[in-house]
Amino acid sequence: MKLNFIFARALASFAVLSLTSINTQSAPQPELGTAGVSLEAVFTGGGTISAGANYLGEVPSSEKLDLVATVKPAPNDVGKIGTLIAIVQVEGIGIYTKLPLGGWVAFDINNLQGFATKTLAPSESIEILTDLIGDQLNVAGTKFIAYVGYWVGDDQTTLTYTKNPVVVSIAKKPAVGCPTNTSSTGTTFSGKPVCELKGRIETNTHLTSNNAYQLSSAVFIGTNTDTDNDKKISLTIDAGTKIFSPVGFNALIIDKSAKIHANGSPENPIIMTSAEDVAGYAGASTQRGKWGGVVINGAAQLNSSSGYAQGEGNTGQYGGGANPVADDDSGNINYTQIKYAGYLFTPEDELNSLALQGVGSKTNLDYIQIHNGADDGIEFYGGNVDAKHLYLTGIDDDSLDWTTGYTGRLQHVLIKLTNTGDNCIEADNLGANPTATPRSQPTISNLTCVLSPNMSSKGHAMELKAGTGMNMYNSVIAGEMPSRASEGCVRLAAAATWTQSGATIATLNGSLTMENSLITTACLNDMTERGTAAEILWTGKDWYGAQVGGSHATFKLTGTLGTINGDEVNAISSDMSKLTDVFWDQVDYIGAVKDTTSDWTKGWTFNDF
Repeated sequence: MKLNFIFARALASFAVLSLTSINTQSAPQPELGTAGVSLEAVFTGGGTISAGANYLGEVPSSEKLDLVATVKPAPNDVGKIGTLIAIVQVEGIGIYTKLPLGGWVAFDINNLQGFATKTLAPSESIEILTDLIGDQLNVAGTKFIAYVGYWVGDDQTTLTYTKNPVVVSIAKKPAVGCPTNTSSTGTTFSGKPVCELKGRIETNTHLTSNNAYQLSSAVFIGTNTDTDNDKKISLTIDAGTKIFSPVGFNALIIDKSAKIHANGSPENPIIMTSAEDVAGYAGASTQRGKWGGVVINGAAQLNSSSGYAQGEGNTGQYGGGANPVADDDSGNINYTQIKYAGYLFTPEDELNSLALQGVGSKTNLDYIQIHNGADDGIEFYGGNVDAKHLYLTGIDDDSLDWTTGYTGRLQHVLIKLTNTGDNCIEADNLGANPTATPRSQPTISNLTCVLSPNMSSKGHAMELKAGTGMNMYNSVIAGEMPSRASEGCVRLAAAATWTQSGATIATLNGSLTMENSLITTACLNDMTERGTAAEILWTGKDWYGAQVGGSHATFKLTGTLGTINGDEVNAISSDMSKLTDVFWDQVDYIGAVKDTTSDWTKGWTFNDF
């Protein structure tokens, strides 16, 4: 009983009640089902160490766990006075009910106690527990099981609650030594023992943060076999883990039968880098192409004739052929840095820092930094995977690239060109067949492209070519082009880019747009076209002039790196009227980062450049 009392006091100090919206959540909370009286109510919830970027069934004992839920009362209950209730079972310790001021008491089925009585809103966000660190409470290896619910008025017989609980386990402390499918090198990296990965791994593998991990070859996880989502093997990477590679073609390749679960956190991001990346690394700001990067092979749709394609660098076949899997799940990458990657075999055969090859919509990509990558930062080869909070810095070629019929959604994309770089965006439909279907046509909101006077003289903010489409909203092109630049700030190229977008400015069909966005006046005056007189149906300048809410000005961004909106940018409100589904964060600003207070790059990124 004394243990129960001590633990209840600990819960009271670590758990804070919230009835307002918690931080914007990119990943959907798992559905929990509904039981009780009002079966039209909807309950979701989960455990997260990443402010909702993803939800985990088990978390490391060193990480801060938030146990959260969302209650959407039945329509007939919305607007009525109701009482919210939360119950947590801590296995082996006891069952507790949350009190109004955030404390906890032992649960009594004959004396139900709620933690808040209020007018029920259409959606109630609940923080059941926050900042719970297993090591501090000595509960490593313990399971937390939580239920939430509500009743209407004073009538507890109207109780509606989660049919299935939120269940999260605090993992045991990792054992000393190298995990399964790795082996010791007898060396250290960043003060931690080094475990080696090599070859093809075909069983579940868990990389814990008490070691560092060396890629000693091209490491394939899984096989190149179409596999149902629930039958795929997993590579799980804990928050704070470092993975590195000696100089050369060593890459991490997640094949079709596998998933990656890179579960970084804001305080402890995962870092994938070169072996040369150590404290005080001389010349780090100019280093690129030291290792092969990360490749994911999926089974989603491509617009190639066969529905398949071969990855560069012999990284394997991708795509779903005649039977693509739109909701293919390759796992998640959250709060992760990928540094000094990209590898050149030949000018036509290069690895990117992150190659997403036929990746499907159930894959979760959120809070990813690519720094100093050779070739492209992130390239989408077909598929329909979505992504948020992409921070692309110092990329040598194209920071963001798509081709082969990519149709995903992107929000919160910050691109900073530095001492090199060709394009913030280079985009194709399909080079070999620019009219192939489905046409590349991603939807993008809240992107900022920061140009540099030191970028390539043949670079651009955007090069839209080979028949691509694009629907961009609420975005910003800032910075300065080099004075010697010859190809324009925005460049349109290839006949199909025009013909598939509209024969004239008056008949643009809405498949290539940049609405409610701001660019520099210098960029507007430096738009170019590549093609014959017959192919160029309208100019880039006229195209931008026809965009709804498009504007231009002379302005500068703020912040140490010149990446944060200034007053001129924040004077323009976002227009989210065409972006209404649950993927989109309903923000009130254009560009990637509104101000220093809401700077989502703080804390987890590398900015020493």
